[in-house]
Amino acid sequence: MVALAAMLLSGRFSVSRSFACFIVAVICFGAISFDDAIQAITTPSIVAVTSLVVVAATLTKIPGIGRALFGKDAVSPRLSLGRFLGLTALISAVTPNTAVVGAFLGPASRHRSIPAHTLLLPLSYMALAGGMLTPFGTSASLMVVGEAAHSGLVLTALDFIIPGLMVSGAVLLALLAAAPLILKPSKATEESASAIFYFEARVEPGSVMIGRNITDNRLRSLKSFFLAEIIRGEQLITPVNPSVHIQPDDRLIFVGDIEQVDELLAIKGVTLDSSPRSESLGSLYHAVIANNSVLAGRTLREADFRSRFDASVVAISRGEERLSGKLGEIRLQTGDFLILAAGPDFTSRENLRANLHILDVEEPGQVPLSRRNSIALGLSFAAMLIAAIFQIIPFALGAFVMAATCILAGWLSPREAKRIFPIDLIIMLWGAVLLSELVQSSGASDFLAGIIAGSVGGLPPWAALTAIFALAWVMTEMFSNASAALTTLPVALATAAQLALPAEAFVLATAFGASASFLLPFGYQTHLMVMTPGRYRLSHFLRLGGIVFIAYAAAALCSISILHL
Repeated sequence: MVALAAMLLSGRFSVSRSFACFIVAVICFGAISFDDAIQAITTPSIVAVTSLVVVAATLTKIPGIGRALFGKDAVSPRLSLGRFLGLTALISAVTPNTAVVGAFLGPASRHRSIPAHTLLLPLSYMALAGGMLTPFGTSASLMVVGEAAHSGLVLTALDFIIPGLMVSGAVLLALLAAAPLILKPSKATEESASAIFYFEARVEPGSVMIGRNITDNRLRSLKSFFLAEIIRGEQLITPVNPSVHIQPDDRLIFVGDIEQVDELLAIKGVTLDSSPRSESLGSLYHAVIANNSVLAGRTLREADFRSRFDASVVAISRGEERLSGKLGEIRLQTGDFLILAAGPDFTSRENLRANLHILDVEEPGQVPLSRRNSIALGLSFAAMLIAAIFQIIPFALGAFVMAATCILAGWLSPREAKRIFPIDLIIMLWGAVLLSELVQSSGASDFLAGIIAGSVGGLPPWAALTAIFALAWVMTEMFSNASAALTTLPVALATAAQLALPAEAFVLATAFGASASFLLPFGYQTHLMVMTPGRYRLSHFLRLGGIVFIAYAAAALCSISILHL
């Protein structure tokens, strides 16, 4: 467990790779038997989460969702924001929030009167809060409910609806009051955002620049760019001294504003490494690397980006992080912001929407469903939700049947289903289930429960509830929400047993605490997805996220305490 925590906190390994190593180690060292480990991967909760990913991908093919988000342009910005966030919460209640944010990222970025800086972070926060309206709105809640059932504790949609409404309402009011003030775009915000795009240019054979230094080539007098690095074979020259002479085949790394790219194109003797057709940069697109994209963890060369998407990368941005080296050798991450020079087949590529969120056009690379199929899909999904809410059938079974229906009815092709199949998510959830079992079998849950029970002895019951909520919250800011929830769950159940308090309250506190990731951009995938296109800094998350977290925590703890303690 210590090794797993070290791998996750180091940032050098992906979450799925860290959990894969953990699974292998647990089985090899006999901490959990092979049969029990294999049984864990087929738990109904994992089946339900996997099925919902397929269903969510199908739902995004319904046309016109983006146009319904904001209503008429004539209404006030605050009313548009309220409508947008309200619909986000409702859809997130029944759809994985990464899919919701990915689907709404483009329409929000293209809004004509409200800047993306004001919309995208509230979108991520509201999707997270809205997911708590039901036990299947987030993977963490689904896993908590599933694992609690193994202990004989059955939670239904009715247990989530009132705390979820309180939480969603509190977060909505907090965002409507604070977001327009804290996220009001300023000149400083726009200017700072222009300094984070990295461009690569190649010195042409016989260039007039060769043999002359940086000053003589006037590369220090550019208005919108500065020369950050020179890559010369295996040598990286940084910082670039004005006396450095340009040599053949040098790669020049510029930092600057994509809107002023013509200044780079005007430099004689260099070619911007940008497009399949070097003479044209007309088709530029802004894209964000999607959650579970095949690009995450790979370089542009390893992913064969140009042939895969009929486009090449002009520039890469990653929040406030300084990137270094050739663009083709930078290891990509979820949420990276790319400027793409596209070929004629770019928007028709079927693999586009599973890997990239394109901000400039609606539904690229996707054939929307017909009106008849859209109605059939909507009715089928509604029937599944009704059956799950009223416990006519188990939710995992309903989600699996719905996913199978989407493929068999032709609403989602087998190729599309294979492309979006969340193997990394399955590995992470599998590892989280094994971690939960290990925490319980090792006695760690009883030990931590004893500490909590001893610390709150003599205090009202809500104090213990707050402690469990805080434990889940701290862990989810460092790890994924599902792993935080499943690690905290045995401690919550043991604490409830030691204090003779209702276990339902502590399970709900675990679920809500594990989805309270508002303060850090790295605690949740949707935050990474909106960070760069929204031009956010850590200070934006701390200021707005702090207000949202207080509203969320107060609403969750008060409602759970009143209902169950």
